[in-house]
Amino acid sequence: MILDRVFTRLNARREALASDTPLSLNRQLLRLAGPSLVENILQTMLGVFDMIFIGQLGKDAIAGIGLGFQLTFFLQVAFMGLAVGNTALVARAIGAGDKHEAERIAKQSLTLVIVLSVFIGILTWFTADPIVRVMGATESVNAIASDFLRFVSVFAFVMGIMFIGSGTLRGAGDTFTPMLITGFINVINIVVAYLFIFGNFGFPRLGPLGSAAAITISRAIGAVLILYVLFKRTKILPLSLHGGWGFHRDVIKRILNIGLPGAMEQVVFQAGFLVFATMAVSLGTHNYAAQQVAFTVNSFSIMPAFAFGVAATTLVGQSLGAKNPERAERSAQEALKNGTLWMIVMGIAFVIWREPLVRLFTTDPDVWAPAEMCLIVMAFSQPFLAISMVYASALRGAGDTRATLVITFAGIWLVRVVLAYLLGILLGLGLFGMWIAWFSDWFVRAVLVALRFRTGKWKTVQV
Repeated sequence: MILDRVFTRLNARREALASDTPLSLNRQLLRLAGPSLVENILQTMLGVFDMIFIGQLGKDAIAGIGLGFQLTFFLQVAFMGLAVGNTALVARAIGAGDKHEAERIAKQSLTLVIVLSVFIGILTWFTADPIVRVMGATESVNAIASDFLRFVSVFAFVMGIMFIGSGTLRGAGDTFTPMLITGFINVINIVVAYLFIFGNFGFPRLGPLGSAAAITISRAIGAVLILYVLFKRTKILPLSLHGGWGFHRDVIKRILNIGLPGAMEQVVFQAGFLVFATMAVSLGTHNYAAQQVAFTVNSFSIMPAFAFGVAATTLVGQSLGAKNPERAERSAQEALKNGTLWMIVMGIAFVIWREPLVRLFTTDPDVWAPAEMCLIVMAFSQPFLAISMVYASALRGAGDTRATLVITFAGIWLVRVVLAYLLGILLGLGLFGMWIAWFSDWFVRAVLVALRFRTGKWKTVQV
């Protein structure tokens, strides 16, 4: 079988790398972060191609799909929370040398996410239209967003499986396989989007809804591959088909103890993000489209922070499982140094090439100037994004998700939302005022998460 041969060769390559002499901490970070970085580049390129395709359909399509994506993120927060708990606990079990417990945690997480995704799919099918209308966009934008939201959410279980499956592999120290699968399904996504958005080569022309079809089909393939690896091919943490299923209260309690605050953090973040988006919508479709273009471009800059955050989550969890808190702290510090350097470079690139970057995504002159302004603000915020994201990932790896919940609430709701309303709406500074609030949010979160990390309380969190 082709898949067997592919994964056999890849496993052999990974095992050869892992058999080297004991790695320095920085090399281990790079080995974990490298595949995550490539995975994020591939994932971002997917978003780029989708936005380029959708951009050819006009600013209503850009705004509608952008709104649909944001609402989808809001609905998948429960998956993110479960994935945080799953990854942290799997990493702890692997660090402690208890693969049986790690397998039990992974199976319980898969069970929970499938049950939850069915509930989310049914709920969203009946509530998509009123949810979208609350955002206050135009009727044409609302129609695109609600169709996208309903289509993607009905098949939410494939997204949930990918979250948990990839998180399990990362917690076990395998960031290479999720990268490989993500790269493969991204190619599929781009091809299917090209076929269905425009109706090329005899396929039905679905317009913006073709993006939802492409995402769903590619995620379904990704879910199948993730399960295949977990149950058939991985030697790091192989799962068996027998035992460990049903509902194990002790494991579920531990997953939820970490996962619920993680999920609430995502609820807080996404709800604040939606309010922020609603304010941009109230400033006109061209301003909201500009913001969406800027966020798409910014997805490149957060890749290093996310990648080194994944590495920090794994190494912090495994180090604490091995009763080595000093190594856990060094892991986070090294991850922060690497992530910050890369993000500063990206920020400089945003300023220098902001004009061609914006024009890559839209031909509408009304969108150009506000989008370029957003990129300049983003450029200056890069170090604070790095601190916020890497340290927060380290705290989550330690199971300290309650602290990250409080910090996110303070940044999003007490700073971003309040300041955006005062500066952007009441004082009439428009999108510029809102983006000053966006910058202030990340600055405050960077300060708070750094202070929390330096207290060292995360080293003694019981999971």
